[in-house]
Amino acid sequence: MMDTTNQISKYNKIKFHLIFLFILSLYYLVPYFLLGQLTLYPHDILDIAVVLNNFIGKMYHGDTESINIFLGGQIKWYFLRGVFQPITLLYAFFSSEIAFWITDVTVKLVSYICFFKLSRKLHCSYFNSALISCLFVSSLNYTIFGLGTAALPYIIYIIIKNKNLTLKHYLILIFFGLNIDLANNILLIPLVFFITFILNLKYHQYNFKLFIKVAAILSFFIFLSNSNLFYAQIFSETSQRSVWFYDTPNLITNSYNLFEKFFYISGVKNSSYFFHHLPFALFFIPIILLSLFSRNKTSLLLLLTAFFILFIDFFLNLEFINSLRNNSDGSLRTLDWGRIRWKLPLIYCLLFINIISSKVIKKRQHIIYSLIFLLLISLQIRIAVVPIAKNFLSFENLNQQQQDQLRSNFYAREYILLIKNILKFNKNKHTVNNKKFKSSYTFEGYYDYENYKYIKSLVKNSRTISIGLDPMVAAMNNIKVLDGYHTFYPLCYKLKFRKIIESQLDEYDVWKKYYDNWGERVYTFVSNPDVIKINFSKARELGAEYVISKFAISNILLKPICINCNNASNLFLYKIDEF
Repeated sequence: MMDTTNQISKYNKIKFHLIFLFILSLYYLVPYFLLGQLTLYPHDILDIAVVLNNFIGKMYHGDTESINIFLGGQIKWYFLRGVFQPITLLYAFFSSEIAFWITDVTVKLVSYICFFKLSRKLHCSYFNSALISCLFVSSLNYTIFGLGTAALPYIIYIIIKNKNLTLKHYLILIFFGLNIDLANNILLIPLVFFITFILNLKYHQYNFKLFIKVAAILSFFIFLSNSNLFYAQIFSETSQRSVWFYDTPNLITNSYNLFEKFFYISGVKNSSYFFHHLPFALFFIPIILLSLFSRNKTSLLLLLTAFFILFIDFFLNLEFINSLRNNSDGSLRTLDWGRIRWKLPLIYCLLFINIISSKVIKKRQHIIYSLIFLLLISLQIRIAVVPIAKNFLSFENLNQQQQDQLRSNFYAREYILLIKNILKFNKNKHTVNNKKFKSSYTFEGYYDYENYKYIKSLVKNSRTISIGLDPMVAAMNNIKVLDGYHTFYPLCYKLKFRKIIESQLDEYDVWKKYYDNWGERVYTFVSNPDVIKINFSKARELGAEYVISKFAISNILLKPICINCNNASNLFLYKIDEF
């Protein structure tokens, strides 16, 4: 199964790649064959990134006014991330769904090739290089944000290769730089230096000139592709980020968070979606422990780098540092410096290169490699577990009360009670004829195109506000909105919108704290139909004429337009009366 010599036939090389590329393809094939649709985790993708990219594509088609759909028409194009990234151009030529999946496949292929070249340079066997490259690709959660993590192995590779850059290298670095999102890769260059310096220790003297040249090329083109954000920060009106307020955890909690993140167990311990994170923990915990006791200088230094990355978060959460940030006006306050933690899987994969050829692995290689293959497969299907389970259990055929009960059990991590309720509800399940599978893990399910097309036919070009529903779904369906999810927008709009939700926020300290301290989600924050304290007159003043709601609302200012719109349960449309 593994190559034990440096002489491998071309047939075996192709075979190894096909094996691991097939494993990666299971991410697409399993949900497609079982559900008829591709699935993805919607958080930060369907609820913001895809929607914004969709409108960037429209702007490239010449529809520069399309941006006015968002936030009452009070956000400008230069507040959007990815406007100048070439990879975003796909949204100008394809539908948003096709553009997303082309991007997803492209970024994963780039990351596979980049890590494979790096691992071969580090004298990893051909088979193991393909295997660890597969693991690295599987660790990419957000391919939509560009090539920052995907390109990192290649940047490291050309520096430790220690040869003069050719035209090919320059072109690749330019392409990578143009497609790197600065917000998520603010500390990319320093990380490249530390990793390449460590990896170079056992080979030759560090080539500082080469590093500076590579860093200069990348920095220039990263700046170029993100220049609109610099313009917005320096020359435009004050953004909502300028009033970010950082809470300070106590020292024990801060230290415990550092420990959990280092061993990759925070997602397993603190989330009802633990199965999304469990395969990574099962991979990385043994890698960390074996590296700690390996007495390998390179491994220990890489572990120290991983610890230092997480220590940035720890340091920034210290009381006196948070006090400085909360009282500053610059990038110390407005940037999320801790995002560098997204690069931890790369370091753990580099550690895996040192471990996989160790005596411990070789003694039990058949068992260990079998487990590795099972974990790699589980990484591909982890996201599809929820929609597949809901489809298998005919979740859509349960009544609303039963659905809410199962959701409550799941989010409360009452798994035994969840199983009992599933069995009980399925005994007397009400069958709905021709009930179509629908999941928020799919484009069609999340954006609810059919029902919102009907809503669009009623509201036409009027502006709306959403109650209990994601307003970005309305925006995706070309419906003008007051609310939405934006990581960068004018502070004045945040303050205007707060007047609409002021009484609602008073009911929920958590959401009040979130909106005042961060405010990226400009939502109405209604989850309980019995607690709807939205100021609809203020919404009307800001431009909203209609309310799209998940709940029935009784309010003197609201005139019902449709109940269970388009025969969809939990979809209501109201017109806000003029006053």
